This record gives sequence, structure tokens and C-alpha cells, in this order.
Amino acid sequence: MLRSIRGTSQRLRSAQITRGFAAPAKAPAKGKDKKGGAPKVVDEVVDITKYAPVNILKDGSHPELKPREEYPEWLFTLLEPKPTLGELERKGYDNLESLEDKRRLIKLSYRRAIKEKNTSKAKN
Repeated sequence: MLRSIRGTSQRLRSAQITRGFAAPAKAPAKGKDKKGGAPKVVDEVVDITKYAPVNILKDGSHPELKPREEYPEWLFTLLEPKPTLGELERKGYDNLESLEDKRRLIKLSYRRAIKEKNTSKAKN
């Protein structure tokens, strides 16, 4: 009995499983767009219900799509890229026009300070 236990433990030690790193991400093929950036807005209205069901009720129907003119203008500005921290810092806090940009500057600067503090803690 003792020999079988000893042999089993030696086999387990020799067959230890090691973890490795994940495979590196593949580069996109030539001619294909890279991920990132703002999505493009199209002028034509496409019936999205053909591709992705929007209705969650069994007996309900999909919402009807209206012409672009019937939607509010702010809806189409949601996809525009927001200014980066560097752009906002170049303008300066006092020179920013909108309250949204001022809040964004404060938020991004706090976020950067937190990341710097965390990296300095990790090094020590």
C-alpha cells in the first residue's frame, strides 16, 4: 500500500500542469479597418429588425423606424468623439465653453492622478 501511494505521488509531481500566457492577438488583415475610432453615421435608415430583434415581448411587434428628420438632432451627436485630456488641457479650464467639457477635464485629470498613484504604489 505504501509503495502504491509513493509511486502515485511521484507520478503526480512529474505531471504537474503549468500555466502559460495567452496567445498574442492577431494583426488585422490588409485593407481591413482597425478597431477603435468613432462609428460612422449613415444617412439612410436601415431596418435593424432584420438583423437584430429589438422586441422583447413574445406577442409584441418591433418598433417602427421613422425618417431621420423625425428624430432629435442631439441623437446624432452621441457618436461624435469627445475631446481628450490633452486637448482639454491645452485649452485651459477657464477657456472651455461648455460645462460638460469642464466636468470632463476634471474627471479625466482625477482619473489620471489615480492611475499614477496606483502605479507608484505597485512599484514600491
